[in-house]
Amino acid sequence: MSKSMIYILTSIVTLLVIFGIYGCKTLSIPKYEGPITDHFDGKKFHNIGGNEMGSFRKLMAYQFSNKAKKWPNLVEQSDQATPNIIPRITDGIAYKQINHATILIQHAGLNILTDPVFSKRASPFEWMGPKRKRNPSIQIEDLPEIDVIVISHDHYDHFDVKSLKKLSENHNCKILVGLGLKAFLDKFDISNVIEMDWNDIHLYNNVEFIFHSAVHWSNRMASPYSSLWGSWIIKTKEKTIYFAGDTAYGDHFKEIKDTYKQIDLALIPIGAYVPRFFMQHVHMAPEDAFQAHIDLQPTESLAIHWGTFKLTGEGMFDPVEELQGHLDSTGTTNFYYDREHDMYYKQN
Repeated sequence: MSKSMIYILTSIVTLLVIFGIYGCKTLSIPKYEGPITDHFDGKKFHNIGGNEMGSFRKLMAYQFSNKAKKWPNLVEQSDQATPNIIPRITDGIAYKQINHATILIQHAGLNILTDPVFSKRASPFEWMGPKRKRNPSIQIEDLPEIDVIVISHDHYDHFDVKSLKKLSENHNCKILVGLGLKAFLDKFDISNVIEMDWNDIHLYNNVEFIFHSAVHWSNRMASPYSSLWGSWIIKTKEKTIYFAGDTAYGDHFKEIKDTYKQIDLALIPIGAYVPRFFMQHVHMAPEDAFQAHIDLQPTESLAIHWGTFKLTGEGMFDPVEELQGHLDSTGTTNFYYDREHDMYYKQN
């Protein structure tokens, strides 16, 4: 038996023991029941055209080959004091990258959070799993009053039950999720949850929240494809904001541009893309993210989903350095990234 195979079998046995000893209700999503659609077969959700994944065997072999780049333990930041956040705005869009895919968006008098994750690990456990390498630029206690939270999917680096529980209790905010996740949050007594299918619209204070498709998957370790993943359009009469969540590159970017015409702000993931033989099916590399920016033609884009949790094989700053290469070679000046993690943007 090869050394790689021994590592793989040992890891599988270890995980089975852990799950057996530490039964955890965060590990699985309750079975969803609903009508069959072009993305739900009556048992599982899927991308349009089916789910495509790379080889898990090759991925495990890659993980044990030590090819992944090292990350620092914790990156020092310049803005550990509470930032000067405007409580609410009524004109334009203000937005701040908090970490990973957690963005504070302020628009039309509403304060909106995307995929809030404030825990130390993107994991169901406090003692194992990807540990954050950069602290949030705003602590959860220092947030302004939050009105709406949008969730892209159920992976641990996007769907943090502890953070959602605290935000729900402290802000009584609406939490918009994909199909299959309301019953899961009910287990934690998290209220005010609205479950949505692709193309569903939730209207709140004259702002449209539209759940859109993405090319990805869902899994809480023990329940793959049991809830629906997606992206979000936040639309008023004046502005349209697009939060891509987590996605591979696909035709949905051009579809969004064709449907909504003018995108004022696009939040586009650029990280967690190595090795490409596996990650290309679920995550964009910086070159894909740049192409998505070209497809969407937004007024401006912000790079998200990088530099917080070490999820894949690239270095911590590789995503923004590779993206900067594409920006420099094309003279693009409206695709930003928050390398110092202390920027607060305002678009009129």
